[in-house]
Amino acid sequence: MAIFFDAPVEPDALTTFIREVPIPSELRLLEESGERFETDNTIDWAEITQTNRTARYRSYDGRIHVSARDTGEEKRVKLLPLSTSLSMGEYERLQLEFARTGGTRQEALARAIYNDAERLTREVQNRLEQAIGDVLTDGKLTINEGGFVGEADYGVPANQIVTAAIAWTDTTNATVLTDLVAWYDVQIGNGVIPEVIRTSNRVIRLMTKNKEIIDAVHGSTQGRTRVTIDDLNSLLASEGLPQVVASYDTQVDVDGTATRTIPDDRLLFTPASLTDLVQVAMGISATALELVDSNLAEMDFEEAPGIVGVVEKIGPPYREFTFVDAVGMPVLTDAKRLFVADVA
Repeated sequence: MAIFFDAPVEPDALTTFIREVPIPSELRLLEESGERFETDNTIDWAEITQTNRTARYRSYDGRIHVSARDTGEEKRVKLLPLSTSLSMGEYERLQLEFARTGGTRQEALARAIYNDAERLTREVQNRLEQAIGDVLTDGKLTINEGGFVGEADYGVPANQIVTAAIAWTDTTNATVLTDLVAWYDVQIGNGVIPEVIRTSNRVIRLMTKNKEIIDAVHGSTQGRTRVTIDDLNSLLASEGLPQVVASYDTQVDVDGTATRTIPDDRLLFTPASLTDLVQVAMGISATALELVDSNLAEMDFEEAPGIVGVVEKIGPPYREFTFVDAVGMPVLTDAKRLFVADVA
């Protein structure tokens, strides 16, 4: 297998194109997460545990208090490759047609390559969205595909991955407000102030139909059956709790099956901006290194991190196909800022 440098679209142009493909609005996790580029295919970060210590009063001649330093933990994660390709697509069909008719419609061939590249880039974006959802579900990235089996555990405190004592599907007996207050206090005790609640439309509906919530808003004798989302958020604000932001229900196609990126029974406490919690670290793929090392592409080493696209030629039997390659995965940069509850 070799890069086809004489294809109607050169690797530099194709890579520039796919790096500018916008993220679809439904991939909100990927759109809201931070991005960083690494040149050694690893990501290093440090978590600093800060404690709000106090000074000490003393007598004028007394001993001066010696404080303790904040502690820190350094972490390293090796980035993984992900890629996708299309063979015998529109590009090869056009090649066969032009060979049959003697035509040389280079612009049509180029358009076919760009179309394939955009489609493949969407597949990479979808997989990254799924990976971010995986991390936000339990604080771990778990992979068992393409010959790789492994898990990156980002160290969310054990008491920040919980299950509701009474499932919120029991709208009469579940203690939604009590649960939220208790979970908020856990995260406060771990030194973090939760900023927003992220969850599915299903869980939001369960919250608005919960008896404890309804009674807190309208009173226990009013006979109401639900509250509005505005009522819910007003109640949460009055209790000093985070607000519920727009529901998240994204699904991606995995081998023909519509798959939720975050299960619809999870409720998360996160920062208001996901950038403060999650970063998608992009490294250098083997394909990018081939482009850097060749004298036929203008990619510098500094430009190599990130997704790349090329046309490959293999054979015999000879085939040409569009190939999109990347090295990257989501990383929790401050695991204590994630709280996950299985509520339903």
